[in-house]
Amino acid sequence: MSRDLKDLIAPTPRERELMMLIARGLQNKNIAYELKISENTVRAHIGNIMRKYRLQNRTQVAIIYALHTAPPSLRRDLANGGDYATAQALARTRVPTAPD
Repeated sequence: MSRDLKDLIAPTPRERELMMLIARGLQNKNIAYELKISENTVRAHIGNIMRKYRLQNRTQVAIIYALHTAPPSLRRDLANGGDYATAQALARTRVPTAPD
């Protein structure tokens, strides 16, 4: 019955979807339209994400999304202290967009 620690930290598919839309800069009403859900549901999902990762704002949600979508080697470098070159590489990492 014990869940893998990795499962507790990794975002669910729906959380990733919301995080991607937040990272793209969409407002709650646009996210709701995109996902065909209510704005209240969007707020609830965002609140859950923020609690799960102990975040305080949408910018932090976007950063977490970028880190989860970054190549494993870049994540490893960042976890090991990283440096300016690593930060630049992360800044160049393309954030995937939702399929059309």
